[in-house]
Amino acid sequence: MRLGILIILLLPFSIVFAQPQVLTEKQLGNQRVWNARMCSDDTLRQLFASKQLQYPPKFIYWRVFKKEKQMELWAADSVHHRYKLIKTYSVVTLSGTLGPKRTEGDYQVPEGYYHINQYNPYSNFLLSYKVSYPNKSDSILGAKGRYGGQIFVHGDSLTIGCLPMSDRVIKELYWCNIQAQNNKDTNYHIPIHIYPCRMEASNWAYLKSYFNFDPSRLEFWRNLQDGYNFFEVMRTPPKLVVDNTGRYVVKY
Repeated sequence: MRLGILIILLLPFSIVFAQPQVLTEKQLGNQRVWNARMCSDDTLRQLFASKQLQYPPKFIYWRVFKKEKQMELWAADSVHHRYKLIKTYSVVTLSGTLGPKRTEGDYQVPEGYYHINQYNPYSNFLLSYKVSYPNKSDSILGAKGRYGGQIFVHGDSLTIGCLPMSDRVIKELYWCNIQAQNNKDTNYHIPIHIYPCRMEASNWAYLKSYFNFDPSRLEFWRNLQDGYNFFEVMRTPPKLVVDNTGRYVVKY
């Protein structure tokens, strides 16, 4: 009787003090993630070593450029260090055109400031992770109640509004993200910022030439330029808020 009472009394404490399973352990229970680790861990380790950064990665940041079909991986050992470029990856293909996503079914890849908010090792496209579209800016500037969603970085070459990578590359990206996310506070999000292009003078000439019929789109891009410039100078991802008009405001 006393033993039974003791077990009942101790049970809540065993639940409270039980160590949660870390993300990598959970993910490695899936064969696809295990294969991703086996295929890409050595490559990533060498890349980070070449930049004199810790591995597994501590803090990472992604920048996407739609016109160039490129995705950059940046990393730092702490949020107080300047980020270093680790590698530039090729996006297989993109649907839509340059410009933000504003409504469901417009085939657009979003543009703006997002983070990764879901990992799917059971994806129909090998592996995938979700972009946090729509964000607050999208909810203000987009079609109310018809924003669309389900924007992923994934394997395979089929896409509508997503960012498809080759199967070899998605394994590397996915495993890198899982490790950077591992053991972090739940408030930590890996940022992924999506731009129409590299926001440089030559590309601005192109944007003004081909999209002069749409002043609102050009104004949106000028707003994105603020965050782009901040990173180019500071080499740390910008912290942003969204005002009541949907504009991004960089916090200095």
